[in-house]
Amino acid sequence: MTNYKRLGDYIQPVDERNTALEDLPLMGLSITKEFIPSIANTIGTDMSTYRIIERNQFAYGPVTSRNGNKITIALFDDYERALISQAYIPFKVKDTNKLNPEYLMMWFRRPEFDRYARFKSHGSAREIFDWEEMCSVELPVPPIEKQREIVAEYNAVQKKIDLNNQLIQKLEETAQAIYKEWFVNFDRNEKVPLGNYIETNPLLNLKKGEIAKYTEMSDLSENRFSVGAPVLKEYSGGSRFQNNDTLLARITPCLENGKTGFVNYLSEKEIGFGSTEFIVIRAKSFASPYWIYCLCKDSDFRNFAISSMIGSSGRQRVHEAYLLEYKYPKIELSKMTEFHRYAKIIFKQIKILNSQNQKLTELQSLLLSKMATMENKKSKSWNI
Repeated sequence: MTNYKRLGDYIQPVDERNTALEDLPLMGLSITKEFIPSIANTIGTDMSTYRIIERNQFAYGPVTSRNGNKITIALFDDYERALISQAYIPFKVKDTNKLNPEYLMMWFRRPEFDRYARFKSHGSAREIFDWEEMCSVELPVPPIEKQREIVAEYNAVQKKIDLNNQLIQKLEETAQAIYKEWFVNFDRNEKVPLGNYIETNPLLNLKKGEIAKYTEMSDLSENRFSVGAPVLKEYSGGSRFQNNDTLLARITPCLENGKTGFVNYLSEKEIGFGSTEFIVIRAKSFASPYWIYCLCKDSDFRNFAISSMIGSSGRQRVHEAYLLEYKYPKIELSKMTEFHRYAKIIFKQIKILNSQNQKLTELQSLLLSKMATMENKKSKSWNI
């Protein structure tokens, strides 16, 4: 790494406190390396001690032993100014004509940076990646024109991902609107138990030690049905499922936040497995699997599921057998068939868009990996 530069030569800490008690948004950091609105209860809190962060400044959480393999660090661009907790360390680039903040954020997104920060963290009760260690980070710093070129190409990929996500959200909203119009917003006269239409955690033959695709709770989204890319693992227990099953989070707060997934990434007759905190729901008889997913996203059904939770207040779980008792209007076969026909088109388009996003995400990872080998190369297009 003879051509790498010490990060401390390009950055400096920021320590502006909210002594004037400005009414600014309160932000936190996520392990996905983004700023998010804070949900902390600040009633009675002395807000003058909170730090102020400005656009194009960074903040990171020095405690690394709580986040698995991810370091909470992000570049702020949501507002001109905001508040962050005293637990975060804010800093900025000294001269943006020498080091582009977005280029630096790309470096922080690399998994190699996360591994480095975890390795360099130290402490007994909790491990800390302190400011001195941050300054000791080394990275390639090419000419600013090259940095801007790299950032522009990375952002072009991200823009396409964001556009696809917007389309996916619109398609999901359309499917949910059709579901509500046809199955919720009408007179509920004759009702039958939901068990007439669904089964929960159906048995599937997957032997211990067998290699299969594994899905974790974190792979489920609160806003979209697409499940994150599964990994191959040896089956040692957990929920088992196949294509067209719906995965419903059984624990708080995942259920309350809307985490639900639709399985569409397995091949025919392939069996996947996942967290024991999934309830696998499968369509019975003439019910549409797309109808099942829309049912699980419906607020009435989710409130019913939440009302069945048992266990301690900190870790309550849905009583899955109780879900089968949910009273649902009797559905005509023709109506279910027509809904399935419309929803199938929507879900197919979402699958295509999600597949595109997975490939685009792989391309972003490739761009990030190339950063480590381009400091000696002449500026040229990466040919995305």
